[in-house]
Amino acid sequence: MFHIKICGVRKIAHLEAVFSSGADAIGLNFYPPSCRFLDPQQSQTVELASKAGELGLTRVGVFVNHPPDRVLEVSRRLGLDAVQLHGDEQPEVAAKLQEGGVTKLIRAIKLPVGQLTIEEIEMRVSPWATLGIHLLLDADGGQSHGGTGQTLDWGVIKKWADQAGETSWTLAGGLNPQNVAAAILESGATSVDTASGVEAERGVKSETLIWQFSDAASALRRQA
Repeated sequence: MFHIKICGVRKIAHLEAVFSSGADAIGLNFYPPSCRFLDPQQSQTVELASKAGELGLTRVGVFVNHPPDRVLEVSRRLGLDAVQLHGDEQPEVAAKLQEGGVTKLIRAIKLPVGQLTIEEIEMRVSPWATLGIHLLLDADGGQSHGGTGQTLDWGVIKKWADQAGETSWTLAGGLNPQNVAAAILESGATSVDTASGVEAERGVKSETLIWQFSDAASALRRQA
């Protein structure tokens, strides 16, 4: 799917920093309460998606409890490469999106912070893993639906991944330039995602931090 995703990009300058840093995907956030929200109807959003496509970045639309018809409409309008479900959606929603032509789906799996067990991960993952959907393991942000900066139990995730076989997944949850290398090593992740970890202030990306994050995750970039 991707190796390094910078989620919540809202400006062309930050988009260009993502590309030049070696990251290969962006997240466009369409959840209105979020500080990273983009209105899909605005020309700024259309321009951002178009520019990302020109640069060859994977464009992931982040949706939270949107009706499937609305997700399909936005995806087609902006030419999204993938759809990320980040709310309380059930597997039936994924089926409707696939029927509507969405070929790349990501499901955010919200895991408790602190000590985890393999059984807890499997319980949350199993309804989606059987559908062959790419999983994004994130820290449970409650009503904010992510972007909280809290990290997960990477060691237990590694144990789960070792027995999960060919399950396709991405590690998220509080990743930043200081901890992403350790997170990759301890979890065995081959794909990482960050939002707040590369922000100078909440909702505002930092070109410097984007570069630092990509450099720290360079082992993944070499796999591209």
